[in-house]
Amino acid sequence: MKYFEIVEAPEHKYAPRVKNWYGKIDVRDICIKKYPDLPKRELFVIESSEKTIFTDIILFPFLLLSPNVMDVIKMHHERCFYREVILLDQLNGKSELYYLPVFDETEKLLIRNREDLMQEEEVNLKKEIFWIRDSFKRHTIISLELAESLLWREITGLGIKEVKLYTN
Repeated sequence: MKYFEIVEAPEHKYAPRVKNWYGKIDVRDICIKKYPDLPKRELFVIESSEKTIFTDIILFPFLLLSPNVMDVIKMHHERCFYREVILLDQLNGKSELYYLPVFDETEKLLIRNREDLMQEEEVNLKKEIFWIRDSFKRHTIISLELAESLLWREITGLGIKEVKLYTN
């Protein structure tokens, strides 16, 4: 099975910029173990700009997904916990609902992008979307089938790059 990492897309330079998020949600708490402690709904004000595009995927300060993306994930029967986040543009009088997802996460897999590094056997999972954590960051990984479903629906803010997965 082919896998892809969700990465920045060109539209992200116009994606909503969340203000004053630090201290409201700790990125380290976005995990299954601490999911019950996350607020059920949170309101964040964004930097107002006429160029702002409410993209379907926002990567910073944490992964936020539009209802359209969540519908596609649910169609693929993936287990996903989530909390609601409302982004408010006060100056332009706009707001949008997003979901803060909590996916299964592992540190037991490695991501490799270069073929010459392959020495271990490549891993194939039966998951459509999950997180891999390394010492630097959390990577959101999706299957080819989920990537195709999202691309077919013209999801905005979806940048992908193919990755190979290996056991750690």
